[in-house]
Amino acid sequence: MTWRRRARTPRGRWLWAGGLIGVLLAGSAAVLSACLGPRAPEGKILVEFWDFPRLPAVNEWLQEQIAEFERQNPDVHVSYTRLSWGRGGERLDIAAFANRPPDLAGATLQLKYVEAGLLEPLDSYLDEEIPGGGGLTWREDVHPEILRDVQWEGETWAFPWYKEGFVILLNLDILEERGVSPPEDGTWDWDTFIDKMQRLTFDRTGDGQTDVYGIGFNTGREKWETYPFLFGEGMELLSEDGRTSLIDSEATRRGIQRLLDMEYKYRVSLPGAGGISDDTTWVAFSGRDRRLAATCQGLWAINAAAVHNERLREAEAEARRAGRPLTDLPDPLRIKVALFPRMPDREQVMASYGVGSYMVFRRPLAPERTEAAARLARFLTLETGQEINREAGLLPSRISKLHVLEDDSMFEDILDYLPAAIGPPAHPVWRPLDHVIGQQLQLALLRRLDVDEAVSNMGRRTQMILDDYWRSRDVAEHAEALRATSSTSLDSGE
Repeated sequence: MTWRRRARTPRGRWLWAGGLIGVLLAGSAAVLSACLGPRAPEGKILVEFWDFPRLPAVNEWLQEQIAEFERQNPDVHVSYTRLSWGRGGERLDIAAFANRPPDLAGATLQLKYVEAGLLEPLDSYLDEEIPGGGGLTWREDVHPEILRDVQWEGETWAFPWYKEGFVILLNLDILEERGVSPPEDGTWDWDTFIDKMQRLTFDRTGDGQTDVYGIGFNTGREKWETYPFLFGEGMELLSEDGRTSLIDSEATRRGIQRLLDMEYKYRVSLPGAGGISDDTTWVAFSGRDRRLAATCQGLWAINAAAVHNERLREAEAEARRAGRPLTDLPDPLRIKVALFPRMPDREQVMASYGVGSYMVFRRPLAPERTEAAARLARFLTLETGQEINREAGLLPSRISKLHVLEDDSMFEDILDYLPAAIGPPAHPVWRPLDHVIGQQLQLALLRRLDVDEAVSNMGRRTQMILDDYWRSRDVAEHAEALRATSSTSLDSGE
């Protein structure tokens, strides 16, 4: 793929985000008052650590590791805050752009913070040797494809912890009911995929209406479940220098047409993919009625199926104790993991939400806090935080730890593809670009726009966003150059 910009340019001066900052600050007094934050005990260095919710086992491990880090570093006090999924990103933005950020935050890398000069570059920490590693540095043990996802313009801006990926989950009970075998080695071509999906789409009750569909997926803002179909056709997003949108292409058109064909030609996908919610699709797959034989999901869904089954066992045990009938409980989920179908004359690809990581915010007036936060982030992601990825079903970032998933049958067919899975572009304005692409894709799938018009809109509008960004950045660079020249002239007495 050709979307990562590597040229080294000045950073932290691009005021294109000024409007965003103003909006975020409006009405944010209540949030900011909460962000003024805790204080460390006397004589200790405070590290404010904000993170999003984790699975119960991971969250328990995380808090244990914070305590262990404090034990090993008695001069450091860590204040841990768990953000909400719904508003956590907004809270982090408000705090960061009001100059009240935490010291450490867990998320995918947000380049808007890099552009605003808010993050600490972390290459010096990655270039340190691993204790007992025979001279190997941390950088040399992080998978290069994963490391690239936390880099921008030649520097590393977050510690990579794990990588996500998109897969197709198959309900083995429905496959067996219909006499359909899972794809061998988890791979299938498009024709085989469609054939199996047609056989898995059927009228279970005999009333002439389709009760079970072969496949279900979602679309929308930051919803990438359908992108593997588009990437499989060769869709590209941005040029290497990050200045040109490549989305307006025949490959994109072919990929979207595949999605439309699944719903309107072959009639194998859950209707309404242009507008149905995540919950609707997941319940159709995992709920009592089991209306989906397969669903497009992130790796999180593998663990979610296991959690679902555990809750069913608990509910069954409780029902038995209470003497209630067990007929109200759905059957456990028996799943198999497969890759997305390979398109004609194309290589197998995989897509990803991106790399889970930790960003360290700069504190020029309290560099000891920045240093302590960076040490904590490295401790969590590169020293102790790899084995726990097995609990979450996520790919560890370190090469030496990839084996933690090797004996997991759910990963046997996909593990080799995960490191190079195609993630969101490393670009400061990716979020608005993604919004445009997702919106037009939804309109196409709802048949409010034809494919050609939707893709043309994607190309035109994403290019406008890119042009605005680079124009403001070029203006800022020119203004800075003039200031530097002026300063040099004054210093020399000219």
